[in-house]
Amino acid sequence: MDNTPFFILGSVRSGTTLLRNTLRLHPRLECPEETHFYRWSYPLGTKRYENSYLGAKLFRQHRELDGVDHFDFFYQLKTCPDRKSLMDWYGQETLRIAGNTSGRWFDKTPQNVYGTLLLSENYPSAKFVHIHRHPLNVVASVLTGVVMPEGELRGGINYWNESMAILSQFKKLAPDRILEVDYESFVSTPSKGLKQIFEFIGEDYADFPIKSVKTHKEQNKYKKVLTDEQVEEVLRRTQKYRELYNYG
Repeated sequence: MDNTPFFILGSVRSGTTLLRNTLRLHPRLECPEETHFYRWSYPLGTKRYENSYLGAKLFRQHRELDGVDHFDFFYQLKTCPDRKSLMDWYGQETLRIAGNTSGRWFDKTPQNVYGTLLLSENYPSAKFVHIHRHPLNVVASVLTGVVMPEGELRGGINYWNESMAILSQFKKLAPDRILEVDYESFVSTPSKGLKQIFEFIGEDYADFPIKSVKTHKEQNKYKKVLTDEQVEEVLRRTQKYRELYNYG
């Protein structure tokens, strides 16, 4: 079996958590909470990188959910020679804590999209799953502050535009290493989407314990959140990648 990790990337509020929680129902797959190890532009071994985790309530909560000891984490943060070593340790620790040491770990951190090239170099045989969602619903979700702190219109638009720009360019460089998953299609026919994903990452769909997966149907909740002027601005500023990904 191939235990090479794979990575779920994309814009925030695009269904990455839904996809992660579904995939880790597979008996071989384990995924921690969001790591953000490849998010930061400053390198591991610098104070700015370490300070991103020191005292950060969110990341402390993530470690507690994962069952990772805080002292062990900060020891690795201080001693690992590079990001890959830190990511490998955290992934293996996730498997150990889950009692699934022969299994396969993967990572779901939307913001790690900013380190896509470094991730692809550090893991030259790894696959990437890009789940994307209509920008109107992404921006509306950012503005309402569900899960994430409440954001602004400009930030929500740029979350979507920047992730789409990065991953569309990466697809040109390595088309065989990235699978595009449309959120709206996935929630309407999840079993079809899962078969495609498992084939792409090299896992047996027959081992997936649930053959009929139900998810909430996509609804245009943005209509309750965005004003007509905001809708117009989102559509105008996201036109390039909406057209590329066939979003109306």
